[in-house]
Amino acid sequence: MTILVLDEGTSSTRALLFDEAGRIIDSEQQPVRCGYPRPGWVEQDADAIWEATRDVAATVIERAGGAAAIAAIGITNQRETVVAWDKDTGEPLAPAIVWQDRRTAQACAALRDGGHETFVHERSGLLLDPYFSASKMRWLLDHEGAVAQAAARGTLAFGTIDCWLRFKLTGRFETDASNASRTALMALETSRWDDDLCTLFGVPGSALPGIIDMAGDLGSCGLFGDPILVAASVGDQQAATLGQACIKQGMAKSTFGTGLFALASTGATPPKSEHRLLATLLYQRDDIRLYALEGSVFVAGSLVQWLRDMAGLVGSAQETETLARSVEDNGGVTIIPAFTGLGAPHWRADITGSIHGLT
Repeated sequence: MTILVLDEGTSSTRALLFDEAGRIIDSEQQPVRCGYPRPGWVEQDADAIWEATRDVAATVIERAGGAAAIAAIGITNQRETVVAWDKDTGEPLAPAIVWQDRRTAQACAALRDGGHETFVHERSGLLLDPYFSASKMRWLLDHEGAVAQAAARGTLAFGTIDCWLRFKLTGRFETDASNASRTALMALETSRWDDDLCTLFGVPGSALPGIIDMAGDLGSCGLFGDPILVAASVGDQQAATLGQACIKQGMAKSTFGTGLFALASTGATPPKSEHRLLATLLYQRDDIRLYALEGSVFVAGSLVQWLRDMAGLVGSAQETETLARSVEDNGGVTIIPAFTGLGAPHWRADITGSIHGLT
């Protein structure tokens, strides 16, 4: 038997097939496009995300010999990105707002100026920044008529990408605790939606999914033939930390992808940072909870994409290494890739990208 992993990222969706020894024996990938309708805005088509995920899964399942050959499905995903859809129709009500989006910077600043950040940090482990899901949900309620109408009807569903994909795969409206911990609406120590946080951000609890463990019976998917158990769901950075076996207190990993994310396990104790780092849920199953200290940098690999697609300085990502090796040092030139503001530890949504040291 094999295990199918669906990896839904910011720039692509992949399906990977693992054998019983944990080796990748097949994979399929499709790009996922972002839209940039205004400065600081980053959107994706939720239907396109689902269709790409469904298609790569179907391709790999077919090559494996059909759904009967798949023991279970695991899901990992880009975090914080928000989808709003109608529970009755299953249709998206607006473009998904991506984690990189900065449109709620002023709303977050107003809450910060109102003295609410300490409360948010102590209760959720997060800070008041457009990065997190809560302010995105409020923006959708305020600016997308279809979202407000669905809320009035009682059919509005808010979810992160894990929730959206499992809704389409299984019909269940649930989010795993690792993804819920990135919304700024979950109380970190209880793994429950917090009424005070929901009130602060103006997000109705009726629109939020149930919070479940990250592994177990997370539903059954019959879209590809025989039913397949969905057995795991983990936000991408927590998944990377667990995949590197960073479970014991003090063990850490750093992932370079679209952004850069460093996580250090703190064991069963939620961390209390004095340096504006984040506390996040690393693992939850049954009565076991593990936590991590996280530093998030918004732009890493996407800087290479900018050099290729926007600046036109390279024709392929691989050329950046050749260019870097062609000089002794940077000559005092530094680029600050704050294309979507600065993340940890500064959390400055107002900072923009810049190049320094040119002569």
